[in-house]
Amino acid sequence: MSGIAGWVDRGRDLTREGLAASVMTARLATRGRHGEGLWSSRSAVLGHRADALDTVGAQPAVVQEHGGPIAVITFDGVLYNAPELRSQLASDGRRGPLATDADVVLRAYLRWGRAVAEKLEGLFAFAVWDVRSSELLLCRDRFGVKPLSYLPLPDGVLFASEVAALAAHPLVSTELDAEGLCSVLAQVRRPGHAVLRGLREVRPAHLVRFGKDGVVEQRYWSLEARPHTQDLAQTIETARGLLDDVISREAGAGTPTVLLSGGLDSSALTGLVSEVAGGAPHTFTVSFGDSAAAVPDRPFAQAVVERLGCDHREVLVEPGELTDPLALEAVLAAKDFPSPFGDKNLTPYLFYRQVAEHTPVALSGEAADAVFGGLISGQERASSEHRTFPWIERARTFGMTHGIGNGLFDDELLREMDYTSFCAARYQEARDEVPHLAGAADDDRRAREIDWLHMTRLYEQAVNHSERLGAAAGLQVRFPFSDHRLFGYLYNVPWRMKSFDGRDKSLLRAISKDLLPTSVLERPKVPFPITYHAGYKQSLATRLRQVLEDPGAPVLPLLDLPSAWKVVDDPRLLDRGGWLGRADTEMVLQLDGWLRSRRIRLAL
Repeated sequence: MSGIAGWVDRGRDLTREGLAASVMTARLATRGRHGEGLWSSRSAVLGHRADALDTVGAQPAVVQEHGGPIAVITFDGVLYNAPELRSQLASDGRRGPLATDADVVLRAYLRWGRAVAEKLEGLFAFAVWDVRSSELLLCRDRFGVKPLSYLPLPDGVLFASEVAALAAHPLVSTELDAEGLCSVLAQVRRPGHAVLRGLREVRPAHLVRFGKDGVVEQRYWSLEARPHTQDLAQTIETARGLLDDVISREAGAGTPTVLLSGGLDSSALTGLVSEVAGGAPHTFTVSFGDSAAAVPDRPFAQAVVERLGCDHREVLVEPGELTDPLALEAVLAAKDFPSPFGDKNLTPYLFYRQVAEHTPVALSGEAADAVFGGLISGQERASSEHRTFPWIERARTFGMTHGIGNGLFDDELLREMDYTSFCAARYQEARDEVPHLAGAADDDRRAREIDWLHMTRLYEQAVNHSERLGAAAGLQVRFPFSDHRLFGYLYNVPWRMKSFDGRDKSLLRAISKDLLPTSVLERPKVPFPITYHAGYKQSLATRLRQVLEDPGAPVLPLLDLPSAWKVVDDPRLLDRGGWLGRADTEMVLQLDGWLRSRRIRLAL
């Protein structure tokens, strides 16, 4: 991981604007703390913040011909097919290095132009400035794991990996309007739109071109609905083959490292890595320094370690670390907008930070739920009434009318913003995108819909969430289950086959049955562990009181103050619904901290 930023402006001489570009690039320190590079010309500035993996070559990278630059790139990510591309590019007649992934992508752009995106496999976000045509190209990987936002200008564009970097530029006005606040509370945005007013995101599997003829957005990949003609045995074999191939590419050289929770997904990944790599991987598991963790993962992880012979370490997270102001700020800085997930943010960050002391790269089992159908229950699949996103519907069953984390916001404000209609519009928008097969059965149509909703709308709370927290901790997290070929194949496997034995993720269990202990194979899905330590809950009540007693707190106008004071006066309300009661307070605290740290003005 690293961070990229830049500024194209045909109305200014950017060689005179080095300070603004440098400040914007410096704000990418959450993604790269080991060096900074800037390339500038009259019309364009490209910036890059490097991480510990970027030890070969420098960025931005440049290709020159006839004594001058013809194209420049700033790149964040990793290419899994770089060796194949190097072989193809070695014969293109151009001179210049192919040492880094950035070099490879730039040379590939010079050979294939905008078709370069279709050639790339991996996790990436990049910007190419074509000096010959005065054209900027922004591109993002197929699932949008690597972040990339931008702000169109009258004569150009600003772009950056982090919204915080854009917000550091003098031409950016950081305002949160009603749509932006609805996006924060729903954790869902209009495709291509960021949370702050006017800011945009490069959509996953898209490239955006800024040229003299305007702005052109282009999709280069999408899921397709196709008939599935294989039987169960063939399906299991094909899925296993795809997993073996992607793991062999993503694991890299040496002994791989896997983040092992003890759940089915990470355990299956550990077993598959062991088979593909020809030996047991290094594994890391998070554990708590108190006895109040909600999920007892340790015995299951240990069973996997003993079965496979992994070189294993437990990472201890003490309750006091979850209230450390520096950790709280680091987690808030790692993400572009707040969430209600509290220590579900803090624990992974603290975990990744310790793992990064041993290795720069680790594999995660995130995305297996979406790929193998683990996020849809039989009841949800059979229901004929679907009014909003499944995760919002589930929250309503627990009495959370507006979704997770929104119980302390003023109902009248939500009505004035028409929050319910916002959610309904985003839901219908997503459903309209779903590729369906003509004549498909209702349950298969619903299963495809659920897959699509989670892949295109919930990734921010799963894969993207983990990537950003890992980057902030100095760990490059890779996601073998988040592979476009695997997802494209399993998207078309009928639901009855994905749950052929009546359980969720039946295919993944079948693939893993000879690799894992029975206890893990039979284990039902459980949430990420959280702490119920009394000190952490008390810190939430104390921090909420501090916000409510501060007349300048930016979040105050948005709250149902009597309800918020009830939580302060009776912290037992934090236990409502297990973790869900805490989520209301976590959201208020994160939103307040985000508004303060980004100096965001409410424009409701």
